[in-house]
Amino acid sequence: MDTLAVVLEAPERLVLDRVELAAPTAEDVLVAVEWSGISTGTERLLWSGRMPPFPGMGYPLVPGYETVGT
Repeated sequence: MDTLAVVLEAPERLVLDRVELAAPTAEDVLVAVEWSGISTGTERLLWSGRMPPFPGMGYPLVPGYETVGT
């Protein structure tokens, strides 16, 4: 299973790419995303390369954690 996503590969380098997803399990909910916001805080710092080191946060990164869908 895969999806088409905006991927922040490195500071100031965005690409549209296919991303592999794990198959949903019985405990998961599958949401068809209609809108996804990109934050002007955290993700802006990642875009510019000024994000302080943070565990689990680095490149490549699929931005957008403010998601709306059904």
